[in-house]
Amino acid sequence: MTTIITALILFGVIVMVHELGHFLVAKWVGIPAEEFAIGMGPKIYQHKGKNTVFSIRALPIGGYVKFIGEDEASDDPRSFGNAKVWKRFLVILSGPLMNFLLAVLLLAIFFMSFGTVQTSTHVYEIIDGSPAQEAGLQVGDKIIEINGVKLDESDEEKGIEVFRDIIKKQGHEPLNVTILRDGQTQGLEIKANYSEGKNSYEIGIYFGKIERHGLLSAIGLGFLQTGRLIGIMVQLVGSLIFRGQGLNEIVGPVGIVGEIGKAVQAGFQDVLNLAIIITLNLGIINLIPFPALDGGRLTLLILEGFRGKPLDPEKEGYFHFVGFVLLIILMIVVTFKDVTTRWF
Repeated sequence: MTTIITALILFGVIVMVHELGHFLVAKWVGIPAEEFAIGMGPKIYQHKGKNTVFSIRALPIGGYVKFIGEDEASDDPRSFGNAKVWKRFLVILSGPLMNFLLAVLLLAIFFMSFGTVQTSTHVYEIIDGSPAQEAGLQVGDKIIEINGVKLDESDEEKGIEVFRDIIKKQGHEPLNVTILRDGQTQGLEIKANYSEGKNSYEIGIYFGKIERHGLLSAIGLGFLQTGRLIGIMVQLVGSLIFRGQGLNEIVGPVGIVGEIGKAVQAGFQDVLNLAIIITLNLGIINLIPFPALDGGRLTLLILEGFRGKPLDPEKEGYFHFVGFVLLIILMIVVTFKDVTTRWF
């Protein structure tokens, strides 16, 4: 039950933010909306505003904003089809952009709540049952010396490399490690284990130090990390479309709910990470130049700008309807794959 509730909240917020981008920018440029809907299918709730009906629909698989004259001819000078190309372009583009801004916000929350791991000779994590744990090493200890060799504090990355090299050379022989804990130095003797999989000796620790961030620092990091993630995801989508790589890894609503269930069990940090991935994916996928997606509409607007005259609204509506049907078929196929993979 917790998984379903969390999934509904995540999908609802991410879709609402996307559609809110379309809605707010349309209002700003003077294009009225007939309906602002979260979900698809029959209405289960609606509220009539001054110019717009706000509704929640039965199937939580998306949402939309219906503008006057969007896919049909209209004599209303305020209609979507009669608006200037640049205004319509901004309205369509604003949905994916809001998803990217939501990712920035979620990342900022993540960095303020959990911080970032910085390169450091402090012990960040200890593997259960490892030689380090058995020797009494603790998370937060700072390793300052190993076998009489002091680690360079001015270049902690280099210090970590020296530490690993000495472990590798020492092999099974005991290691004399000096640590700093609560302002006091302490000596420990640790004997490394040999890992056949990695073909190396290890004591079972991860280095690093958590750095907490204030609001401005977290927002700045949020923008940087969002940019990096967008770049990675665009490459993955490109490989999927043009090379077919990762085709078997595509998941639909059932698969996503399954991943949300795993994240819920792991904790808030994993749920937040998954929400960031989902909102970025929604923004990127919507920018693909395919009928019914925002990218398809943007492509037609660019074409209209070059032609100097609008496309036939009814033909454009039919074009997007065909794309919508294809997307629904794809969703059904992917959902069927998810169900058969998980339960059969």
